[in-house]
Amino acid sequence: MRRFLSFILIILSLQAWSQSSCNTHSTLFKFDPRMRPRTFTEKLGNHPQFPFLQYDSGIVTRPLFVKAAKDPASRKHFTKEFAAFNDLLHEIGFTNGYKDLRTSNIENLFINPGTIGNLGFFNKENNYIYVRLNPEGEGDDGIAAWRITGPAGCYFYVLHTCGNAFFANDPAAGAGCCRDITIKAQTDTLSAGHPAHDRPLHISIRFYQAMIVAGKKRNTTDTFVRLIRSIDTITTVKDSSSLPAKVYGKEWFSQVLACRDTLLSIRIPLAADSTAGNDSLHYTLADTSYIRQYKGNDDCHQKWEIAVDGGGSFNSIPRYDNTTEHTRTNGAQLAGELTISRIFSHWFQAGLSASYITLSYQDDLPYPGSAANTYNTVYPAKPIIPVQLFGKATIGGPLGWQSNVSLSAGYGIPIGDGQIVNSGNTLTTKPSLKGGSTAGLRLGIAYFFSCRFGLSLSAAGQYFDNKGSIMTYHLVALPVTLGLRFRF
Repeated sequence: MRRFLSFILIILSLQAWSQSSCNTHSTLFKFDPRMRPRTFTEKLGNHPQFPFLQYDSGIVTRPLFVKAAKDPASRKHFTKEFAAFNDLLHEIGFTNGYKDLRTSNIENLFINPGTIGNLGFFNKENNYIYVRLNPEGEGDDGIAAWRITGPAGCYFYVLHTCGNAFFANDPAAGAGCCRDITIKAQTDTLSAGHPAHDRPLHISIRFYQAMIVAGKKRNTTDTFVRLIRSIDTITTVKDSSSLPAKVYGKEWFSQVLACRDTLLSIRIPLAADSTAGNDSLHYTLADTSYIRQYKGNDDCHQKWEIAVDGGGSFNSIPRYDNTTEHTRTNGAQLAGELTISRIFSHWFQAGLSASYITLSYQDDLPYPGSAANTYNTVYPAKPIIPVQLFGKATIGGPLGWQSNVSLSAGYGIPIGDGQIVNSGNTLTTKPSLKGGSTAGLRLGIAYFFSCRFGLSLSAAGQYFDNKGSIMTYHLVALPVTLGLRFRF
């Protein structure tokens, strides 16, 4: 059946890509059409590529630039950096590299903020990133740069502040070439020899969104699709065919990059189907965009954590001002902790904790009822309950291994009057510890098997400042605990 129809206007948002006219091998001059530039707003100079050409090195004129490029000290002190600079000179046409460089090859100018291109940096190796250049701290005139032009007209920039190479995606435009454009795609028909007449055209446009999310099972994904926009309209077209027909085209949608020196050719194949109803033409366009919400280890969004820890605690012992009485440690005592905290981000959380710690030591003071030449076991608090607010910083992702450090402060509440034991007998003297301030530092590691459940190991230092009937205690407990952590 004859091809016919001049019928539809399709608007496409496209982005563009142009290739440098310089036939070079360096990554500086090459652009990947699949990449999108990231906005570069930080200050220049953190990773200088050619430090011997920086403004801070005194390079303020063209003769000084050429002098630094030919200085043997530049080659000696910046071996890798100088080699990368010399390779770029070779690639833009200098046969002998830096030896052929003259002041006439150098221009002092400004690059417009927002220019898109490849920016060099040096971090053990020579690398390039694709950026929209808009650094902080540059002048109102733009980004100061040296432009080095080779014999054949190929060139690149060296930025004053950082001494890094830069090459714009669209050197002629100067401000980067990538922009939104509108394209009109049309199809037409062959003449059929019949008088043209008006026929209705039914146009249907469907936009779908597909979400890729975490599956119910670990390390799996699911995809669900939803219709987010539907457009149906009827227009009138001139048709030279007298037969009923349905127009259809192969579904096609693409993103390309269109800048200078780029030719776009868009063809939409159409065919007529005589099985359609009388005087009926139809066209449907459908497109689906995919959004990945599942990011593997980062796909954890729990906001609260409850942790239960248990283990043993050692504590420091008081020192007396005389040499006739002695003290020593009493070994490890039972310790435990319960915490609840709010997870504000993957690296910081804060909350409330309550611990169970026994303070104890041994001395040989002559308490009433104690046997001579024996040690007494003194329990200033059995136990003491420190209730504290804490903040915790974490290094590592929400799944797998992570390390953390936390600081806490609060109030230590002793339970009972404590006791002193000698040879298995409880003496009448009581330490009678009172409540006091407390503060702690905790270091730990944890392993999360899932977004909700993990195990932890931690060691802490807990300081207590409490007054008692015997003395004022300034003790430090050192609890070492294993714990379970649950997030929700």
